[in-house]
Amino acid sequence: MWFHILFLPAKLIKRILLFPLFLFILSGCYNNSHIRTSKILEEGEKATSFNGSLNIAPEGNLGYISPSENYSYNYYWNNGSYQGLSVNTGLAGLRGEMSILKGYKNSEAGLSGGVGVGGGSPFAWHVGLEYKKYINSKNRRPFKAGINIELNKNVEIGTAIHSIQSIKTTTSKKNPFYGGLHSIFTYGSQEPERYQGASYNFLMKGVGITLGVENFSSIFSLFGMNTSTTLQIDASLLSSKFLNLKGVYDISVAEKYPTISASLGFNFFNTSLKKGNQLTPLPRPKINPVLEFDPESGDPIKKPPSGLEFNPETGIPIKKKSSGVEFDPETGEPVFDKNQNKNRRY
Repeated sequence: MWFHILFLPAKLIKRILLFPLFLFILSGCYNNSHIRTSKILEEGEKATSFNGSLNIAPEGNLGYISPSENYSYNYYWNNGSYQGLSVNTGLAGLRGEMSILKGYKNSEAGLSGGVGVGGGSPFAWHVGLEYKKYINSKNRRPFKAGINIELNKNVEIGTAIHSIQSIKTTTSKKNPFYGGLHSIFTYGSQEPERYQGASYNFLMKGVGITLGVENFSSIFSLFGMNTSTTLQIDASLLSSKFLNLKGVYDISVAEKYPTISASLGFNFFNTSLKKGNQLTPLPRPKINPVLEFDPESGDPIKKPPSGLEFNPETGIPIKKKSSGVEFDPETGEPVFDKNQNKNRRY
């Protein structure tokens, strides 16, 4: 149970509390993750998700910039020491966000927003839109293909447009694992105050893979909620290019930037789903024909609907005797047999 943590050793509790700080130190200046439910949403179904992701990169920044040829101008005083003017993207490496998706016919769309830290600033925020198309929706394992585009604002550095294009397999209770490919495109404009008037634009693009698992039996199911929990890993290889350098004497950046992200998400699905054919009436029941029973054996005798009777010995249908009355097809009056009239006595 949860209260067992009270009996853990003090050293272990201290390590647990320091773990978020360790993640903050490891967080990079980029984000290559886009975690959402991989479940196919029915038409009218909504999914509200609360997600967190951590970007881990070999370097906390892309490189360093020199606004002046004067060596002393290329550093700034921070917390008792000189630090180099680093080149950052402004994207939060450690972020949390909330998203809302709605299912449509063979597609889904929604919006998201969140805050984070890293990317050269203690605070950053982002808002975004997304759309995905369902491919091969009639197969057992359809795909989701689409785009997520967002506006990122770093309070101390600048603004960036960030998009992730992806195609991934989908999940269900029988198939919780998923995977796919993604491409990334980011364009930003940076003008940090501490860069002494230097500014630049940057372009980053790359490709990567996505692997994840979605569990539909979360703890929230105990409260009658329709939920799932998603764990996802994204690995990407990026390239960078810097444009429109102003007030920059020299810039040194990495041409290739490998990065990996770990993400965790909690998805909540609404229960009022719109499903078709809910009011379709049931088919009319078939009424059994009237049965007659053999008085000796008690077995049912099914009377033929045509009114024919059969000889029980030969099985040949027995013709009913007509009444002998015929009608004139022109006048409709009865015509009596002349032979019968001859034998009739008056």
